[in-house]
Amino acid sequence: MEIKGLLEVIQVQRHDFLNHLQVISGLLQLNKADRVRDYIGQVCSEYERLSRITRLKSDEVKAVLLIANLEAAKVQVEFFYDIQTNLAHLGVPGQVVATALDRCIKHALKFLAPPQITDRRIKLSIAEGERKTTIKLGFPGVPADIVKDANQQMALTQYMAPYEGTVKLAVTEKEAEIYMIFPKTSA
Repeated sequence: MEIKGLLEVIQVQRHDFLNHLQVISGLLQLNKADRVRDYIGQVCSEYERLSRITRLKSDEVKAVLLIANLEAAKVQVEFFYDIQTNLAHLGVPGQVVATALDRCIKHALKFLAPPQITDRRIKLSIAEGERKTTIKLGFPGVPADIVKDANQQMALTQYMAPYEGTVKLAVTEKEAEIYMIFPKTSA
């Protein structure tokens, strides 16, 4: 687990929390009760979105996603996620999933970080089927040479093979998608 990254997440959360309190205090001083209610609603929505990550049963995956959310914000990349499972039935060690996911997210952020890239978003979905857990990471289309480089740098196929996990990369003109598929436990 990346302790330094998690400590930074905590620092940013603390700073954001204090900032939210200052905004609310300022709005109250200006007698803007309606704006206070709206602002509190926005803040609650933000924290509800983050709580989808914190409810995951894999501490390693949770840590990777919290850090990735922060790293994406640093380079002004929108990080959307749709988490449909808590990973309680993941059939491989959480560290394996976290390492694979971390490699993919870091590569996507590396591609999206340069200022000349205008479509700066990552979409993550985590879903569970009857026998497998699928993690899909999508981001705007990339040139073919970057795809080749991504496959070599991630080198996930060999890494995931002992755990019966697979990884696929699909690229169109508009979007690149990385699919990671992991077996579930029978219980």
